[in-house]
Amino acid sequence: MLQKINQGLPEATWQEYQFLIAKRRAESLTPEEHTRLIALSDTIEEAHVERMTLLAELARRRQTPLKMLMGQLGIKPRKV
Repeated sequence: MLQKINQGLPEATWQEYQFLIAKRRAESLTPEEHTRLIALSDTIEEAHVERMTLLAELARRRQTPLKMLMGQLGIKPRKV
């Protein structure tokens, strides 16, 4: 369970996502890039839901508050 929690998305995925976010902010995103950004956002959200589900289950098994467990594991939100 911990292995799945710590797996995360590949760094290349995050780099592409950040690149497309920057292009969107600069208002230079093409329609194809916009479609790709939406797909990446969906992928990131799905991975986050799976990770949080696993974290919640682990917290339940350990009878530890989720926030405390995340602190113990050194899990912090990723800055994008």
